[in-house]
Parts: sequence; structure tokens; C-alpha cells
Amino acid sequence: LPPECWGGGSPTSPSFAVNASIVTGCIVSGNSSQVTGVPFGSVNFGTHSSVSTGAVSAMASNDLGMQAKLVCTAGTAAQVSVNGGLNLQGAQRRLSNGAGQFIPYTLSLVAGTVTALTPNVPVGITMGTTATALPIRGNLVLPGSSAMAGTYVDTVQVTVTW
Repeated sequence: LPPECWGGGSPTSPSFAVNASIVTGCIVSGNSSQVTGVPFGSVNFGTHSSVSTGAVSAMASNDLGMQAKLVCTAGTAAQVSVNGGLNLQGAQRRLSNGAGQFIPYTLSLVAGTVTALTPNVPVGITMGTTATALPIRGNLVLPGSSAMAGTYVDTVQVTVTW
């Protein structure tokens, strides 16, 4: 050490700031970096006779226990939107049998109140600190004998923002 650094000088007590900022946020499926391909489950209306009529409802679920769950900072206001699917006509989502026949259906968010999920229109939902599956419900009216027998499907994309 140079002589000027040897004893006899005044001790110094420098300081520096330490801080952190916590902002609201959410994690989907426990993986904050996954932004596509998140499994939100499916809405399965079941199997019905080709002459069946009447309303059918089903909640989004996944028998394999892989449905996406959302957990957020307490009180975070998230927004959920669902596109129109592959068979949209106007603002009407439709299941398709792949042979030109369709069955119209609707989706809604069931979180305290029931809110219709209009294609591509965000709906607010307040999330908490407990991991929760998005409570999406599908509704359709069975068309009876006017529909061909077969499997009717659609695929929709869910977007969650906060």
C-alpha cells in the first residue's frame, strides 16, 4: 500500500441504497415463460342421439389434470379474451363436422357472475393468490334431426393479459 493509505486518516462510512419494486403479475400453469401452447382444457358437450334436442352446457376441463391454471398477485385485474374459433360466422362460434354442417355454440366466463365471451372482446376478471382454472362454460342447443351424425369440433384460442 502507498504510504498515504496507512493509518492516521479518518475512517469513512460510505452508504448505498438497496431497494426492490414489486409489480402485479400472473403466472399461467406455473411457468411464467410459457406464452403459447398452454392447455386450457376442453369443453366436451358429450355424446347425443342425432334426434336429440335441447340445451347442453359444459365447463372447460381436462380429465388428465393438465388444465392451465392462473395465479396472480392478490387483486390483479386480468383480462380474458377468446377468439372466434375456426368456424366463426359473424360473431357466432360454430362446431363443424368437416362436411359443411355446423352447430352454433357460445362461451361464457363464470366467475361470480356469468359474462358472455364475445369473440376477441376482453372480459375483466380479478384473480387471487390461489391457482385457479379459468371458469369457461360452453352452451349449445342440440339441433335434432337437422344435423348429420358425426363428430363436431372447433378450436378456440384464449388470451390472458394483465
